[in-house]
This record gives sequence, structure tokens and C-alpha cells, in this order.
Amino acid sequence: MMNDNSSTEDAVMTPGRQALTRQEGSPRGSLVRGAEILKHIGNAGELGMSVAAIVNATDLPRPTVYRILQTLQELEWIERDPRTRKITLGAELALLNLQAAQRHTIEQMAGDLLKQLSHDLEQTIYISVRSGDDAVCVARIEPDIKIRTLVMDVGSRQPLGLGAGSMALLAALPSDERQHIFERNIQRFRARPGIEMELLKDTVARTVASDHAIHHGMFTNGVSGVGVALRDGGRKPFAALSSAFISSSLNEQELKDCIDRMKKVADAIARRNFSADDR
Repeated sequence: MMNDNSSTEDAVMTPGRQALTRQEGSPRGSLVRGAEILKHIGNAGELGMSVAAIVNATDLPRPTVYRILQTLQELEWIERDPRTRKITLGAELALLNLQAAQRHTIEQMAGDLLKQLSHDLEQTIYISVRSGDDAVCVARIEPDIKIRTLVMDVGSRQPLGLGAGSMALLAALPSDERQHIFERNIQRFRARPGIEMELLKDTVARTVASDHAIHHGMFTNGVSGVGVALRDGGRKPFAALSSAFISSSLNEQELKDCIDRMKKVADAIARRNFSADDR
């Protein structure tokens, strides 16, 4: 709940404030004011803004700012530090930005490689990025074939560890961070029908050792998945490639070839976008 012990709004308003106040009852006016507030908060960066600073920056009445901040907080588009009381952009707004930015960035970085990979494997390729303890699908590249194995929509979210791409992202993190995320997600894992916890733990461990994720029917009966992490110049994972296919459609050699091809594409993306010194 947004609250503040500051004094009430001054009776005298500037012309700009009066113009915005006259729009207060309109949906468009609310949207414009909310967007203005978000821009100011975003420009403040990690330091955040106080309510008083937002009022001064926007020239809006204090009660109006309170109402808008309350709505934005309910949407998780903003967060308020309990110690400093400063307001920063929230996780859900960051995710919206990430979904747009990562999709366009990755497609700009490697759109041709991903399309070729999908064509060569005759499989749908998914791009996932991390959002807190989750993985979010930000892109789906489909081959020009009639039969496709579609297991995720763009924007779908999974706990890190569920799904090939999500598992590859989790496994690529430092061990302590990986363990903490796994522990925080345990209840969510257990809530998913058919998930065997020991098998999931073993599969994550194998993913760490092999540098790729692979599962057979673990999340959807009869469907297998393969995933590899995309790493930046510091070898930190920033996204993952994954694909799903009918388990019986690939023999052992074809599966190995699929994994090798995905790893080569991941390496090619790193070479294209990060210098040798960075790597």
C-alpha cells in the first residue's frame, strides 16, 4: 500500500498540472499519467524515487500520484524499498521489457542461424530467457513442415528446471545459485502432475556435467526435449535454445547430431557477438 505522511497538495496548481487534472477521469489520461510516472522512475535507475520527487517531476497532484502508484504496485510494475521507501521499476514491467528486448536482440544477433537450425533439424526452436526463478519463452522459430511439436507459446513461463531450455539455463548458473533456485522452486515442481523429484534432480545434474539438457517424456508423455545455454563473453548464460520432438522420431545417432548441431549454433552466436578477449 502506498502511503506517506507528507503534507497535502498545495491549492495552487501550475497550468500543466491543471491540464492533466482535467483529464483525470478519462482512461487515456490515466494511461498517459501512468506512463509519465514510469518514465521518471525508470530514469532514476536503481536509486529509485520518493513519492515527493515523483510529484515534483510530474507536476501532478499528490492524491493522483498515490492512486497511480497503488495501481502500478498491484500490477507489480513498480516496487518500493521497505528501508529507503524509494520506488523503482518492478519485476513484471522488467519482464515485459525483457521479452521485447531479448526477442529482438537475439533475432538480430542470430536470426539467420536460428532459422537455418530449425530448417536443418526440421524442428521448432524455442528461445528462453531467465526472469527471476523462472524461464520465459521469448521467441519460437518454426520450420516449413506440416508436423510440428509445439510445447510453448511466446510469453509462457516455467520454473527454472522444467523444460529443456529452462533446465539448460538453470544448469549453466553457478552451483550455489542453482541450488538456491532449485530449493525455492521445489513446491512448484511438486505441484506439477507427474514430476518425479529424484529424476528431475538427476537430470539437472547430468545437464551440468554434459553442458546440455535432454529429457524423454519427463514433462509430456512421448515428447523429448533438448536444450543448450547461450552464454555471453563472461560465459554467463543469457538465454537458451531448445527443441522438442516426438521421442520415437529420432534414433540415438540422430539425437546426438541434433545436440551437436545446437551446440555449434550456440558457439557460433557467441563468436559472432562476443570478442575472443571477452570469451
